[in-house]
Order: sequence, then structure tokens, then C-alpha cells
Amino acid sequence: MRHILLGAVALTALCSSAVAADLPVYTKAPVVVAPVFNWSGFYVGGFVGGAVADGNANSTEPRGAAPAAPFAPVFYNATAFDNNYSLSNTFIGGGTIGLNYQPSASNWLFGVEGEVGYLKLSRSVVDINPVPAGAPGADSIDRTRIGDLYGVFAARLGYAFDRVLFYAKGGAAFVGKEASFTDKCAVAPCSVNTLNTDYSGTQLTWAAGGGLEYAINDSWSVKGEYLYLATKETYTYSANASNNQPYTVSHTDPGVHTGKIGLNYRWGGPAVGRY
Repeated sequence: MRHILLGAVALTALCSSAVAADLPVYTKAPVVVAPVFNWSGFYVGGFVGGAVADGNANSTEPRGAAPAAPFAPVFYNATAFDNNYSLSNTFIGGGTIGLNYQPSASNWLFGVEGEVGYLKLSRSVVDINPVPAGAPGADSIDRTRIGDLYGVFAARLGYAFDRVLFYAKGGAAFVGKEASFTDKCAVAPCSVNTLNTDYSGTQLTWAAGGGLEYAINDSWSVKGEYLYLATKETYTYSANASNNQPYTVSHTDPGVHTGKIGLNYRWGGPAVGRY
């Protein structure tokens, strides 16, 4: 009887081991965290904002000691006379197109962006130097304009916290410019000569700034950005007086600070789950 009981116990143990061996091994499923947003992809967008000059415009009028000047001596100072004046603030608006790349395991973002827009900082001023006694009208008029068209091609470097992106950008820029000088005092005691000249061109320069962008969903994002346009420069342009004598005007433009808000639409770069 004892031998029968021992055999039954042994058989039960063997059967239990066999059944346990056939059962699947339990492993804990990995915990999936919320998807992490990825900024990679092409995008286009638009923006609006404002711009201000970082200083005054300055024009050195074509004046000098007689008899070198083409005007009567009574019309000239012994040295050149400067006009120094501020430019009006301006609305800006335009569009952007760009490409972002963010490695899937990184918070860093690399990209390029093109921007084309409109701005217009300008002013016309009457020479603060008094008109010679007895002469009606203005002595001279200076006019400056920075704009209307500008463009920027820049590299972007950013650091993303999921859907929030901080970035810096910098690169090349072009800005349209105009300047003019008009001297219309031709009534005694001024000389009968007048001068009317203008300059128009495009400045190639640099731009730098940065901003904050927030992804509303997988396609749309909003941004706020500051950008400095390095338009400050001094240049000269020549003109002929009414008596056909050549002259030169020296002009200095200020730099431009811009601030804008924008909306972008992006293709590519879906959210990525991290384990």
C-alpha cells in the first residue's frame, strides 16, 4: 500500500512539471509613452509684423567752399552740411518656405528657410539750413526709403521640447533702397543753378535673429520671430547740377529691427513613439 501511494505522488509531480513546461512564459509588455512630435518636413507659411530703424538716416549735401561749387558763394557753407533724420516705422508682411530635419532620437533641429516680404521705412525732409535771405521756398529736400522688397535665405538651428521649438536663424539678405536729393533754390540771392538727383539699388547684406514656434497639430504651427536686417551702410551717388557740373552726395542708412508673427503648414515628419 505504501508503495502504491509513493508511486501516485511521483506520477502527479511528473504530470505537473510537464504541464508547467507547456505553459507560455509571461513577459511584461513595454510601456508606450505618448508620441513625441517630430518637426521634420517641408513647410510654407505667411507672416505679418512691424519694423523700426536702429538709428537715423543721414545725407551730406553737396556743398563746399566757393568757387569749387557749381552754385553762387552765398548758397554755400564753408564745409559740407549734414541732414540727420529719423525714418517712419513700417508694417511688414510676406511668405516663407523651408525644410526642417530633426533626427528621431534628438531634440535638435536643422533646417533652411527662404523669406520674401514687404517693408517700407521712409521719410522726406526739408533741409534745416535756412534758405538764403529773400529766397522763397525750400532750400533742399532729402528723401530716403528702405524697401519695398526684401528677402532672406537663412539656416535654422533649433531645440525642440515636443511641440515647442526654440530656434535661431541667420544668413544672406537683399533689400531694395532709394535715396534722392533735390536743391531747388534758384531765386536770388541763390544762383540760378539747381540740382535734382536720385539713387536706386539693391543692397546684399546679412540677417540674423530667432524665435519660438508651437505646433498646433501635426501640420499647422504658429510662430513669433525677431530678425535684424543689416542695412546700415554709407554710400555715395553722383549728379549733375543744372550748369552741368558734377557733384557727389554721401548718404547713410540705418539698420532695421523686425518683429513678426506667422502661421506655417508642414508636410512630413509624423509623431514618433518612444519606448
